[in-house]
Amino acid sequence: MTTRDKTHLRDLACKYAEYACGAPMAQRREKWRLHNRLQERTVPFHIEDNGSYLRDLTPPLECEDGECRALEARLLYALVSYEKINDDRIIPDRFLVDWSTPMTALCDELRITRADDGHGGKLGYETNKPVKDIDADFGKLKHRTIRLDKEGTERRLQLAKDVFAGLLPVELGRPSSLYSNGITNAAVHLMGMQELYLEMAMNPDAVHRLFTFLAEDNLALGRWEGDQGLLTLNHDGNQGYCSGSSQYSDETAVAAGAKVASTDRYGYLESQESAGISPGMFDEFLMPHFTRFADRFKLMKFGCCEPVHALMPHLQRLHGLRKVSVTPWCDLNALAGNCRDDVIWCRKPVPLKLCGGTFDSGELRAHLQETLDIGQDYFVEFVFRDTNLLTGDMVDRVAQACRIVRELSGHSEGSRE
Repeated sequence: MTTRDKTHLRDLACKYAEYACGAPMAQRREKWRLHNRLQERTVPFHIEDNGSYLRDLTPPLECEDGECRALEARLLYALVSYEKINDDRIIPDRFLVDWSTPMTALCDELRITRADDGHGGKLGYETNKPVKDIDADFGKLKHRTIRLDKEGTERRLQLAKDVFAGLLPVELGRPSSLYSNGITNAAVHLMGMQELYLEMAMNPDAVHRLFTFLAEDNLALGRWEGDQGLLTLNHDGNQGYCSGSSQYSDETAVAAGAKVASTDRYGYLESQESAGISPGMFDEFLMPHFTRFADRFKLMKFGCCEPVHALMPHLQRLHGLRKVSVTPWCDLNALAGNCRDDVIWCRKPVPLKLCGGTFDSGELRAHLQETLDIGQDYFVEFVFRDTNLLTGDMVDRVAQACRIVRELSGHSEGSRE
């Protein structure tokens, strides 16, 4: 790290620490805590950028060293998000460095080709579907192996400690979990969604065999993370992986100095790729595995893009279920009819209400109010995701969206204005 790089990173870290320890952040933590604990309907929210919004607004990287540039990019992402989006996103008051753990692939023949969306993004992709027939091609699958890169981890840890010295504590630990790797996502990568659905109907035993293989792989890797002592508590901000939600909580804790287990923490499961199957098939093919995964967590959230209204009778059997993802494809009235009131709705508004070709603040307000009306007996949060057309020119509409949510919820705390 050059003197110039260190000076620049220290300047960014000072601002990062100032925001992390400021009054708006303290209010946001309490807002999420009360909500996540089911104590008060504070309606917290945040807006994610899946387009070019932050890229358009973020200053160019200045550091010369590669690892310094990676740290600089992480700091700038948090700073620009805070300064440009007045939502309830939390900047944790500790800086966490994850372990470096290179891992082998499930299938050496699997290839993923990404497509440029014309705006510099590459979210779209296709795979070469190396598994054409589960029974015939099962030998192509291999359980993944993982190793701990202590040298690389220590290098990144020491860099962060040097940069944040005297500003924020820097800790080493993994907030995510390999128990949470999507098994339907892996299956679709390997063979395609249409092919998977057809096999469920025509060769269900083979699909059970495939899902069992993928689930056992997750379980082995998740146990390895725990056995290696890699885990950290993941309740203090957006250090987690819960499909856009914050799991800020005071319900997950361990005694000082105690080893953190997966069962002390917040977890996450999803199955977007099962959106086209019946609830009965979901129960048959996936719930046996999700039940085992959920038992590895203290609390958990389920869902990403899949509609959950018809799945609730099954999902509510999962240990520790606290949140579900409520996407634009979810029937809100049906959800209200079969969802316990101790399950939080992580509502994802229609993205084009925010980032479409035109912006109608009245239309967005009515759209959000509909959720609050139908979900009046539930704890609701808003997470704007899949904002793939969001650009740096949309600063004013993002600011309006933040004001609208705060007005509708009646909870202005956490605002930096």
